[in-house]
Amino acid sequence: MGELSRPRLNLSMAADGVGLVEIDSPPINALDLELYGEISMLVNTLEAMSEIRVVVFASKHPTIFVAGADLKKTQATGFTRAATSERLDRANLAFLRLQRLGKPTVAAIDGHALGGGCEFLLSMDFRFMRRGAPRIGLPEAALGLLPGAGGTQRLARLVGRMRAADLMMLARRIDADEAERIGLVTSACDDARSAAFAYAQRLALMPSSSIRWIKTCLNDGYDGDLPRGLAVERIAALETFTAAEAAEGVEAFLEKRPPRFHEA
Repeated sequence: MGELSRPRLNLSMAADGVGLVEIDSPPINALDLELYGEISMLVNTLEAMSEIRVVVFASKHPTIFVAGADLKKTQATGFTRAATSERLDRANLAFLRLQRLGKPTVAAIDGHALGGGCEFLLSMDFRFMRRGAPRIGLPEAALGLLPGAGGTQRLARLVGRMRAADLMMLARRIDADEAERIGLVTSACDDARSAAFAYAQRLALMPSSSIRWIKTCLNDGYDGDLPRGLAVERIAALETFTAAEAAEGVEAFLEKRPPRFHEA
């Protein structure tokens, strides 16, 4: 238990408005019940920190982002329905909480992100992946399993049903360039961390209220029918149009000056 008491998601301020979460769970950043709980607690912390407007996720380990579920622990606790149900519930709660965080999340993928590691990334808004050795995918079918922490649903929504079926049914592990081509990652790049931070700093300049409500519209309206989506959007528009940031944005536009969204 001593090892598990050490935080494995380390939060720091990386730049003005940008927080950095480094995943540090050697040797392969494997996911387990404790780490799922830590993800949920981290989201609560991030929501409360107004000084953080954008969050970058990266790994302390150069060859692994998150390798997936800890299969040794899974085997040790057994494949009973009760044990499996607890793992699935913890994972789904953590990833859904992360997806619904009211601040943009940006991943810097410098190493492999497979299985649960890929599902973790699918809960984020933007993904920058290093070209070369790193691979991303949901290869659970090769073990007689399937992605059970949102993978089948989020991947299909992101890249389409046919491509998602191809990746999952053949247990494919793809590189950054193919991942970019099919829309699984935002960009394939030579330096994922630098690209992620540059993007995050651009996002941090944007008005927080607009960004939060855009995420709400996408989370709550995109997968439903159009009338529901429009209803969600109307609520969001009422909130943003009457916020102080909207008044500043319009005033700055009319005065032909940069807006001052985050000045004290």
